[in-house]
Amino acid sequence: MSAIILASASPRRKELLSSLGFEVEVLVHDIDETCFDHALPPERVIALARAKAGNVLATARQGRSIVIGVDTLVCDPRPSPPDAKGFSDISGALTLGKPRDREEARKMIETLAGRTHTVHTGVAVIAMEGVREETCLSTSFVRFASMSEWEIEAYLDSGEWEGVAGAYRIQGLAALFIEEIRGSWSGIVGLPIHELYAILARLSVTTPALSPGKFPLL
Repeated sequence: MSAIILASASPRRKELLSSLGFEVEVLVHDIDETCFDHALPPERVIALARAKAGNVLATARQGRSIVIGVDTLVCDPRPSPPDAKGFSDISGALTLGKPRDREEARKMIETLAGRTHTVHTGVAVIAMEGVREETCLSTSFVRFASMSEWEIEAYLDSGEWEGVAGAYRIQGLAALFIEEIRGSWSGIVGLPIHELYAILARLSVTTPALSPGKFPLL
């Protein structure tokens, strides 16, 4: 079985891959994630995913391994608030990065509440044997309900905003306020499983959870 090398320290991405039966090795990339800030968000996540996978490929052990690079951006089509360091205005698209502190997280949640925003996730997969590369883009839409000041403060008290783009995890307490999702739930989490499965199939990589004998025939 081919091993998966994940160029990401995200425990959620590792959990998704492990749930499919893969043996996952994490190698953290050494990429400046601001290097593609000039690009539109869909182009940026693909470029960063490729850069991360390529960076890890240079240090990974050789053999029958698959390297996966991923990048996710939370976007809202409004101009960025003044003095908001976690926000960046890229070609008219407001992107919400990881908040530096509680106040920045509050501004992000206030920005998202009562509106629909976009989540772009880019994936790059490199098969080390033959050095074949495939990429894909997953774009999803998430609508937050309006939130009261008390609800925002209670959410911030949970600490779930720390270390995540847009200050929320869709699989956490933020789900209490999400009215609608259009697109890939796993893509919003950080790794679009359907798109990844299609890439692995093209690379002739079997998903272990679907191997013969795993499930009885009905």
